[in-house]
Amino acid sequence: MATAFVLMKCDKGTEDGIIQNLEDSDCITEVQPTIGHYDLVAKFTSSNMDDLNELIEQVRRDDKVCSAKVLLGISEAV
Repeated sequence: MATAFVLMKCDKGTEDGIIQNLEDSDCITEVQPTIGHYDLVAKFTSSNMDDLNELIEQVRRDDKVCSAKVLLGISEAV
């Protein structure tokens, strides 16, 4: 299982629409609005990296998302 956490900066006032779009995907397990440097944090999970990469690219192409930082989860504790 591949897991990624995506931290997003969004255009002001567009967070609700972005959350709705993200929640339509089966690969998104959680989306939270945040206060601080980023506006949203989403947890993506998929059985393969190709699907995960495709979803991340969709987020990055969204005109309402100003920037996105991706953190890939690891399966074993370090």
